[in-house]
Amino acid sequence: MQKRNGFTLVEVIVTLAIAAIVLSIGVPSFQSYIQNSRQTTAVNELATALQLARNSAITQRTRVVLCKSNNTSVAAPTCRTGAGSGDWLQGWMIFTDPNNSGTLDGGETILRVHGAIDSNTNVSFAGNNNVTNRVSFNAQGIALGSNGTILYCDPRGNVFAKALVISVGGQIRQALDETGNDGIVDIQGTNISCV
Repeated sequence: MQKRNGFTLVEVIVTLAIAAIVLSIGVPSFQSYIQNSRQTTAVNELATALQLARNSAITQRTRVVLCKSNNTSVAAPTCRTGAGSGDWLQGWMIFTDPNNSGTLDGGETILRVHGAIDSNTNVSFAGNNNVTNRVSFNAQGIALGSNGTILYCDPRGNVFAKALVISVGGQIRQALDETGNDGIVDIQGTNISCV
């Protein structure tokens, strides 16, 4: 009698069942990993841009602006402002603004542009109050009139949200859960909200 090589039907079914169990455990963890990675990348890239804008204002001794821009790939990008101008995920640019106009004028230098951040449609990265569309630093690195919070929210809700806080003094920090120990970051004792 000749020995046959291969798998029996029972062995194949058991192998597929084990693979299904492993995938059912691993896929949600992987999706969470991807969401965390996208969030961390977006927050870190904007925080780095804010630090660069502040440092450039100090070293060049002139006002520097970081503003939202959805056309960073063109020769002369523009700032997005006003209602319906989108959020910080669309991209941004940093430029010198010695005349304090808040817009890129002739003779002003573009220091850096950043294209859109890869994300899905259920994510928002929006600023409140004075940082809805731009952040401006003067020659001393102070963000007068540009203090506020930029909040990153995804479908997972408040517990997974992250926020960048820009103080009047120009300091940029990531908000922490300082009160309540509930896992939700707060600003001046009030939990942030992704509503």
